[in-house]
Amino acid sequence: MGGKKKQITFKAVKYKYGRIMSRLGYSDEFIDNYYKEWSKDKIPRLNDFMWHLFNRALYENENLNLEEMFFRHKQIYYAMGIFVMEYENGNRNRYTRLAFEAELNYFLLKNEQSNLFYEVRIICGTNCEYAESINGFQRSPEDMMKWQPLASEKCINPKGCNCGYSLKILRDENDRLLKKNKKIKIKTATLIFKGQKKYLFLF
Repeated sequence: MGGKKKQITFKAVKYKYGRIMSRLGYSDEFIDNYYKEWSKDKIPRLNDFMWHLFNRALYENENLNLEEMFFRHKQIYYAMGIFVMEYENGNRNRYTRLAFEAELNYFLLKNEQSNLFYEVRIICGTNCEYAESINGFQRSPEDMMKWQPLASEKCINPKGCNCGYSLKILRDENDRLLKKNKKIKIKTATLIFKGQKKYLFLF
């Protein structure tokens, strides 16, 4: 994209991103007090403060269980992408892709822990021929994780990828839920996050 960066206002910090900050446990009062403490002895730039809040939230998420961590990581990375697009004149796909990776890890974990079979479906956005070419494709969570087609270098939307994934429960020809063999125990689930494998042991 290019162009001059735009500084976010303090009002926008709380009102535009207040919902996600509230979900992360950052109240308006906390943001007010934390900003005063953070801005001491430095030139206060609110864009820098936003990046600080995003990264603080990511760090704190590491203490959560995996399911909650991936769910929150998706929200944070997606918000980071929107922030880059709106205030830093950048392409949001770097962060949108991380958001999708966290979401796929969440789907992968849910599939491993459930006695039902799931698949992930691609929901096409707009303004991208590549997205239209893969719209409706459906894969297992494991295969979709290996593929990771969204927010890729093939995306040609000038504002970044606006597609999405949807988790679907599989059914048989009689529209009954497909269930896994309860006698089969899943011993491990392999989760991919930031290019690193993490193993969750399930018994």
